[in-house]
Amino acid sequence: MAVFTFIATAITTAIGTIAGIALTTTVAGVVGLTTAGTIATSLIAGGLAYATAKVTGVLKVPNIQAAKDPGVKVQLSPSTDRRIPVLYGKVHTGGIIVDAGIKNQNNTMIYVMVIGEQTDTGTYTIQSIKRQDATLNFGFNSANVISMTDPNATSTTNVANKMRCRVYAGGTAASNQIFPAGGTQVAATTLLSTITASTNYDDLVYAVFELDYDVENGLTGLGEITYEISNSLTNPSNVLLDYCTNTRYGAGLTTAELDLPSFVNMYDYANEQVAYTTNLGAAATHSRWQIDGMISTYQANKDNIDIMCQSASTFFTYDNKIGKFTVVPNREATTAEKNAAFVFADNNIISSIDITSTELYSLYNSIEAEYPSVAQQDQTKSVTVTTPSGDRNTNEPENPLQTRYQLVNDAPRAHNLANIDLRQSRLSTLVTFTADYSALTVDVGDVIKVTQPVYGYTNKLFRVMKVSEQEGETGYLSCAITAMEYDDSIYAHNTVQSDGALALSGIPGWIPGIWGNIDYGNIANIAGNIVIVDDPVGGSNANIVAPGTGTVIGNVDYANIDFSGIGGFGGFTGTEPFINFPITIPNIPGISHVDACVNPIGSSVSSNVANSNTGNRTPIRPGLRNGRGRAAFDPGEVVNVALPMPVLPPQDASAPTGPLLPDILANIDLSFFGISGMSTIKSTAPNVSLTPRGSLGRGHLGDVQAGLQIEDDVANVNTATSGNVQNSDDANVELGTANSVIAPVDVADTGGIDEGIYSSINSLVPYGTYDTVAGSTIAYQPVRFINYDQVNIGADGTFTKTGTTVTDTVGGSGIITTTPNPIPSLNDNFEYEVSRARGGIVAAGISLPPISSILSYIPANVNVINFANSNLTEDAPNSSFRGFDVTNSDKRISKSDAYRAPRYGGCFIAGSMVLMADGVWKEIEFVVIGEKVMGLNGVTNTVTKLHHHPVAQQVICTINNLISLTDTHPMLTVEGWKSFKPELTAEMHPDLELAGKLMIGDTLITHTGPDGLYDYNKKVQDIPVYNLDVDGDDTFIVDGYVVHNK
Repeated sequence: MAVFTFIATAITTAIGTIAGIALTTTVAGVVGLTTAGTIATSLIAGGLAYATAKVTGVLKVPNIQAAKDPGVKVQLSPSTDRRIPVLYGKVHTGGIIVDAGIKNQNNTMIYVMVIGEQTDTGTYTIQSIKRQDATLNFGFNSANVISMTDPNATSTTNVANKMRCRVYAGGTAASNQIFPAGGTQVAATTLLSTITASTNYDDLVYAVFELDYDVENGLTGLGEITYEISNSLTNPSNVLLDYCTNTRYGAGLTTAELDLPSFVNMYDYANEQVAYTTNLGAAATHSRWQIDGMISTYQANKDNIDIMCQSASTFFTYDNKIGKFTVVPNREATTAEKNAAFVFADNNIISSIDITSTELYSLYNSIEAEYPSVAQQDQTKSVTVTTPSGDRNTNEPENPLQTRYQLVNDAPRAHNLANIDLRQSRLSTLVTFTADYSALTVDVGDVIKVTQPVYGYTNKLFRVMKVSEQEGETGYLSCAITAMEYDDSIYAHNTVQSDGALALSGIPGWIPGIWGNIDYGNIANIAGNIVIVDDPVGGSNANIVAPGTGTVIGNVDYANIDFSGIGGFGGFTGTEPFINFPITIPNIPGISHVDACVNPIGSSVSSNVANSNTGNRTPIRPGLRNGRGRAAFDPGEVVNVALPMPVLPPQDASAPTGPLLPDILANIDLSFFGISGMSTIKSTAPNVSLTPRGSLGRGHLGDVQAGLQIEDDVANVNTATSGNVQNSDDANVELGTANSVIAPVDVADTGGIDEGIYSSINSLVPYGTYDTVAGSTIAYQPVRFINYDQVNIGADGTFTKTGTTVTDTVGGSGIITTTPNPIPSLNDNFEYEVSRARGGIVAAGISLPPISSILSYIPANVNVINFANSNLTEDAPNSSFRGFDVTNSDKRISKSDAYRAPRYGGCFIAGSMVLMADGVWKEIEFVVIGEKVMGLNGVTNTVTKLHHHPVAQQVICTINNLISLTDTHPMLTVEGWKSFKPELTAEMHPDLELAGKLMIGDTLITHTGPDGLYDYNKKVQDIPVYNLDVDGDDTFIVDGYVVHNK
């Protein structure tokens, strides 16, 4: 039998019907989350820590066995009952063999291995591949193995070009290839005949592995293949949201069934930067919680959700008030939250109080928590946390507990999770009681106060674990509460040292004494001063920032920045805001590339920057030497790193067209990677302040600032022919004349509202034959004609064109250069303004009427024109034509106040009930002018005007589940008028005196007296809204609350 024929026969027989992959995963619903027998119950249904659940004896204990089943982490043979795991963060795993074939006269075997499900969001990166315990080293951007390094750091090239691997995500097309990330992309259908256009590899991450038979070097079968793979989806909130909504491998819930704002709160909590210590003792920070691991699709969805939430110290519950699943971070309550906590006492508790506590001999005083260590290729490691002797009870026996965090792969996070669980389990007092209907405002996860002198409770803090709404025989509503003792000390953060790779020859990828034993934890040891170029278009000076402190210590002219030595993947085009700094390659042999990353962590103002920006790693590789590529840097070599700066997101995620952030705080991270896959620890320059003023990326412009965007790349269609490229006495060659227009005029409609400051990026590439004797001269100037329509403004605010148009002409400085060979490209960049104010200035310059309340000048369109000439010649025999290629890119970089998402002042949703003067309630949309409404203190006011704003995006806030209004509408409190967005309310109504921002705990004024603001939720909705103008004291009553007519 031929070399691989027997192997192929055995595998394809075992595969049977799954050749070409017929593997499936089933979706089991999220069960066990509600309780029957009451009107409605909300309880902690997932995420409760193991020790806490065990000692309380009231709430369901998590299925810790599910955490001990990590799914597929070893290579599996074919079988029709295999389930495909889901990978988040970084994982070391094998795969499921689903197909195989032979070719090359039976000397080459091909295997298809499914690694995991492709998540709906997140991108995948293959960081290393091992065969048995040896690391496979691939050529640069190549699928070919060029060498193999064993655990003793001994490399061999005997297997060079005898193994090949490509990894795909989401399909079989070449564009689905994720490894190698660069180089030639190959469709999977070209690698194996059974992979065809109809083969269903959609939504899967899989590898196609080839090896040539070589008995001398042990290539007689596939062997054990392990992939180190990373999914960029790591924030627990994003991971949980992905799993809950996925119908292939998750719970199949819709976003309408999830309380999305609670997921935002979970994201922010998990993303908080906390301290830890590197394995070499350097101080560092990372996100509080992160998911790194594998979800088994053999487990019930409920168990998997449990594991995810436990890994982020978060509760998963169903909120009957809003009819949605919600998440509640198990975190320390803020001072404001504790001050505003609902108080339970004799005046609202209508039953006895049952108190449950753990007996002495059942208290845990240590937890040993297992986790897969990322530093040791996901081998199981453990941390042990103990209760200090001073905190133990007299005669308390040793009582350890074992648990596992399957989705946590580092010691600092595992240690802190175990500590929270241990401390919380020792504060094990549970109270259960029934309260009157007022308790229905309390939510699961809330911190409450209990006052009960019999038990010595005076505003004692508890966290609510279960809320059940009950109805008595007479229809009287009450609420059953189960709450667990709360204390701030539970959440004290511990700074813990992270794992290091074991200095043992048996651990793959570890070279003792070279990679792991040198401390690069401080970026100042390896990086020079960081140059922050926030406006390359304007050509302004760049700031020089000291790494590690973010202090500006000088500046340098943009033109003098050195870009020499930037390696193959710098990711820098020279026209967007960027960061540039030199690094000195450490004295380590074989560094193949440097991974650099700008990682946004916040802003100087409260913002959603962490939600909007994630760091993208940029690999910096060795440059050419003597025209040839290099596999590694030289030790001590100085390399410049240029990284694009993140764009500025809006300050408020719910108002994407609102003001942008003034800055971004970011960490700059570096890691060094070796040819055989090793890496140093991450080096970080923390809290570098970035204030980019340059252009927005195309992907953000449409959603964030929907303004003018021109991106053209057109070949020359008209070239002046004179040998003299610029002569004011010769109309045939002077720039600005018709003969020097080198491309068709592009007219971009600005739509009347696209106002702001624009960056104009213009690049010219000349073609032709260079004059080696006299040199060659090239001239270039880009120009923009901005046309404004003069309009009359009617009494109702409508615009009517008068037929008059004014034009504002702006352009670059113009470039004339006599250049040496080779012929360079020319860049002439500038900024310009498009606004009504600018149109008025242009009109005034030609003696047209100024802007007034009845006349304005509205942006109509922008003409993009390019003038150029050269005395390069055309050499037809050598195919050297004379001409130009030109690229223009115009993008808005800041907004004027004239462009903003429509805001109509504060308004109410349809169905909001207005109290009329006769005591009757009436829907706001049916109130008419002249009707009498009730105002503050029973005064009668007359409706003078109605406001009905059509369907548009509105931020709607619902207070106490009673009144729904836009976030800018003022409500009366005991302190005065307040709104959820007081800064916008003040902008729209500068004459209204505001007392501040509406917050939980405020006391609102109703038509019957004061009422607390216990709860609110905020949603962005496309709905119509309504408001009234009234005379008298400007107040009326909506859904019982006193509101202003502003």
